[in-house]
Amino acid sequence: MANVIIPIYYDYASSLCYVAKKVMEQLHGKLEIELLWKGVQIARRHQGWKNGEMIGDEAKGKIFRVARETGVTLQVPDHWLDSAYALEGAEFAKEYDKFTEYHDAIFKAVFEDGKDIGGLFTLLRIAESVGLSPDGLEATLKEGRFTNRVKETEAEAQRFQVVGYPTFMLGAFPLIGIQPAETMRLLIQRYIDKAREQVTH
Repeated sequence: MANVIIPIYYDYASSLCYVAKKVMEQLHGKLEIELLWKGVQIARRHQGWKNGEMIGDEAKGKIFRVARETGVTLQVPDHWLDSAYALEGAEFAKEYDKFTEYHDAIFKAVFEDGKDIGGLFTLLRIAESVGLSPDGLEATLKEGRFTNRVKETEAEAQRFQVVGYPTFMLGAFPLIGIQPAETMRLLIQRYIDKAREQVTH
Protein backbone atom coordinates (compact mmCIF):
# COMPACT_ATOMS: atom_id res chain seq x y z
CA MET A 1 0.00 0.00 0.00
CA ALA A 2 1.16 3.55 -0.72
CA ASN A 3 2.46 5.69 2.12
CA VAL A 4 0.02 8.15 3.68
CA ILE A 5 1.16 11.74 3.13
CA ILE A 6 1.15 13.93 6.24
CA PRO A 7 1.77 17.66 5.81
CA ILE A 8 3.74 19.27 8.64
CA TYR A 9 3.92 23.04 9.03
CA TYR A 10 7.30 24.12 10.40
CA ASP A 11 9.72 27.02 10.82
CA TYR A 12 13.52 26.76 10.99
CA ALA A 13 13.40 29.31 13.82
CA SER A 14 11.31 26.98 15.99
CA SER A 15 13.05 24.76 18.53
CA LEU A 16 9.98 22.51 18.78
CA CYS A 17 10.08 21.93 15.01
CA TYR A 18 13.64 20.66 15.42
CA VAL A 19 12.45 18.38 18.23
CA ALA A 20 9.65 17.15 15.94
CA LYS A 21 12.14 16.35 13.19
CA LYS A 22 14.27 14.31 15.62
CA VAL A 23 11.25 12.45 17.04
CA MET A 24 10.02 11.58 13.54
CA GLU A 25 13.52 10.28 12.72
CA GLN A 26 13.17 7.93 15.71
CA LEU A 27 9.99 6.59 14.05
CA HIS A 28 11.58 6.14 10.63
CA GLY A 29 10.51 2.77 9.20
CA LYS A 30 7.83 2.26 11.87
CA LEU A 31 5.04 4.13 10.09
CA GLU A 32 3.94 3.99 6.45
CA ILE A 33 3.98 7.76 5.99
CA GLU A 34 5.66 10.44 3.98
CA LEU A 35 6.11 13.79 5.73
CA LEU A 36 5.44 16.80 3.53
CA TRP A 37 7.35 19.70 5.17
CA LYS A 38 5.65 23.08 4.62
CA GLY A 39 7.64 26.16 5.66
CA VAL A 40 5.92 29.00 7.49
CA GLN A 41 7.59 32.08 8.95
CA ILE A 42 6.03 32.32 12.40
CA ALA A 43 7.11 35.96 12.79
CA ARG A 44 4.86 36.95 9.88
CA ARG A 45 1.86 35.14 11.36
CA HIS A 46 2.14 35.84 15.09
CA GLN A 47 2.57 39.29 16.57
CA GLY A 48 4.24 38.02 19.76
CA TRP A 49 7.18 36.57 17.84
CA LYS A 50 9.69 39.26 16.91
CA ASN A 51 12.88 38.53 14.97
CA GLY A 52 15.95 39.49 16.95
CA GLU A 53 14.20 39.63 20.33
CA MET A 54 15.63 37.66 23.22
CA ILE A 55 13.97 34.33 23.96
CA GLY A 56 12.67 34.55 27.51
CA ASP A 57 13.22 32.05 30.33
CA GLU A 58 9.59 30.92 30.24
CA ALA A 59 9.80 30.01 26.54
CA LYS A 60 13.17 28.30 27.06
CA GLY A 61 11.75 26.38 30.02
CA LYS A 62 8.92 25.04 27.86
CA ILE A 63 11.35 24.00 25.09
CA PHE A 64 13.65 22.17 27.52
CA ARG A 65 10.67 20.42 29.14
CA VAL A 66 9.53 19.06 25.75
CA ALA A 67 13.13 18.16 24.89
CA ARG A 68 13.41 16.14 28.14
CA GLU A 69 10.08 14.39 27.53
CA THR A 70 11.10 13.41 23.99
CA GLY A 71 14.75 12.60 24.74
CA VAL A 72 16.03 15.19 22.24
CA THR A 73 19.05 17.35 23.08
CA LEU A 74 19.44 20.76 21.47
CA GLN A 75 20.89 24.23 21.85
CA VAL A 76 18.24 26.94 22.04
CA PRO A 77 19.21 30.24 20.36
CA ASP A 78 19.33 33.33 22.59
CA HIS A 79 17.06 35.31 20.28
CA TRP A 80 14.34 34.65 17.71
CA LEU A 81 16.03 34.01 14.37
CA ASP A 82 14.87 35.50 11.08
CA SER A 83 14.07 32.43 8.98
CA ALA A 84 12.67 34.18 5.87
CA TYR A 85 15.70 33.48 3.65
CA ALA A 86 16.17 29.95 5.04
CA LEU A 87 12.55 29.04 4.18
CA GLU A 88 12.89 30.47 0.66
CA GLY A 89 16.16 28.53 0.40
CA ALA A 90 14.21 25.33 1.13
CA GLU A 91 12.04 26.03 -1.93
CA PHE A 92 15.22 26.61 -3.98
CA ALA A 93 16.62 23.29 -2.68
CA LYS A 94 13.42 21.47 -3.78
CA GLU A 95 14.00 22.67 -7.35
CA TYR A 96 17.40 20.92 -7.33
CA ASP A 97 16.22 17.79 -5.50
CA LYS A 98 18.31 18.71 -2.44
CA PHE A 99 15.53 19.49 0.04
CA THR A 100 16.29 16.68 2.51
CA GLU A 101 20.01 17.50 2.67
CA TYR A 102 19.34 21.24 2.98
CA HIS A 103 16.57 20.73 5.59
CA ASP A 104 18.87 18.54 7.74
CA ALA A 105 21.79 20.97 7.43
CA ILE A 106 19.74 24.07 8.38
CA PHE A 107 18.20 22.46 11.47
CA LYS A 108 21.63 21.13 12.51
CA ALA A 109 23.26 24.55 12.02
CA VAL A 110 20.76 26.25 14.33
CA PHE A 111 20.06 23.70 17.05
CA GLU A 112 23.34 21.76 17.18
CA ASP A 113 25.99 24.26 16.02
CA GLY A 114 24.40 27.48 17.34
CA LYS A 115 24.54 29.35 14.01
CA ASP A 116 22.37 32.30 13.01
CA ILE A 117 20.70 31.31 9.73
CA GLY A 118 19.31 34.85 9.46
CA GLY A 119 22.75 35.88 8.20
CA LEU A 120 23.00 35.56 4.42
CA PHE A 121 26.69 34.53 4.44
CA THR A 122 25.98 31.70 6.92
CA LEU A 123 22.98 30.52 4.91
CA LEU A 124 24.91 30.47 1.63
CA ARG A 125 27.75 28.44 3.20
CA ILE A 126 25.25 25.86 4.47
CA ALA A 127 23.62 25.65 1.03
CA GLU A 128 27.03 25.19 -0.58
CA SER A 129 27.87 22.38 1.88
CA VAL A 130 24.96 20.30 0.53
CA GLY A 131 25.84 20.89 -3.11
CA LEU A 132 23.68 23.92 -3.94
CA SER A 133 25.05 26.94 -5.82
CA PRO A 134 25.57 29.80 -3.33
CA ASP A 135 25.52 32.34 -6.18
CA GLY A 136 22.33 30.85 -7.57
CA LEU A 137 20.68 30.92 -4.15
CA GLU A 138 21.81 34.48 -3.42
CA ALA A 139 20.41 35.73 -6.75
CA THR A 140 17.13 33.88 -6.11
CA LEU A 141 16.76 35.35 -2.61
CA LYS A 142 17.55 38.90 -3.76
CA GLU A 143 14.99 38.58 -6.58
CA GLY A 144 12.44 37.20 -4.10
CA ARG A 145 11.60 34.38 -6.51
CA PHE A 146 10.16 32.13 -3.80
CA THR A 147 8.79 34.76 -1.40
CA ASN A 148 5.23 34.29 -2.65
CA ARG A 149 5.45 30.51 -2.50
CA VAL A 150 6.27 30.67 1.23
CA LYS A 151 3.52 33.28 1.77
CA GLU A 152 1.03 30.98 0.01
CA THR A 153 1.96 28.19 2.44
CA GLU A 154 1.43 30.65 5.31
CA ALA A 155 -2.02 31.54 3.93
CA GLU A 156 -2.81 27.82 3.65
CA ALA A 157 -1.77 27.32 7.30
CA GLN A 158 -4.14 30.14 8.24
CA ARG A 159 -7.02 28.51 6.34
CA PHE A 160 -6.44 25.27 8.26
CA GLN A 161 -6.36 27.34 11.48
CA VAL A 162 -2.84 26.25 12.30
CA VAL A 163 -2.03 28.12 15.51
CA GLY A 164 1.12 26.37 16.74
CA TYR A 165 4.30 24.85 15.35
CA PRO A 166 4.96 22.18 14.44
CA THR A 167 1.48 21.18 13.24
CA PHE A 168 0.91 17.77 11.68
CA MET A 169 -2.24 17.70 9.51
CA LEU A 170 -3.98 14.37 10.15
CA GLY A 171 -6.64 14.85 7.50
CA ALA A 172 -8.70 17.83 8.69
CA PHE A 173 -7.38 17.46 12.26
CA PRO A 174 -4.37 19.64 13.18
CA LEU A 175 -2.09 17.86 15.67
CA ILE A 176 -0.18 20.75 17.23
CA GLY A 177 3.19 20.36 18.93
CA ILE A 178 5.25 17.25 19.50
CA GLN A 179 4.90 14.28 21.86
CA PRO A 180 7.34 11.48 22.70
CA ALA A 181 7.95 9.02 19.85
CA GLU A 182 5.65 6.24 21.08
CA THR A 183 2.73 8.65 21.58
CA MET A 184 3.29 10.08 18.08
CA ARG A 185 3.44 6.56 16.65
CA LEU A 186 0.08 5.63 18.19
CA LEU A 187 -1.64 8.89 17.14
CA ILE A 188 -0.39 8.69 13.57
CA GLN A 189 -1.03 4.94 13.24
CA ARG A 190 -4.63 5.51 14.34
CA TYR A 191 -4.97 8.17 11.63
CA ILE A 192 -3.40 5.88 8.97
CA ASP A 193 -5.82 3.05 9.89
CA LYS A 194 -8.81 5.41 9.63
CA ALA A 195 -7.61 6.91 6.33
CA ARG A 196 -7.17 3.41 4.84
CA GLU A 197 -10.54 2.27 6.15
CA GLN A 198 -12.23 5.10 4.24
CA VAL A 199 -10.39 4.13 1.07
CA THR A 200 -11.50 0.49 1.23
CA HIS A 201 -15.19 1.20 2.05
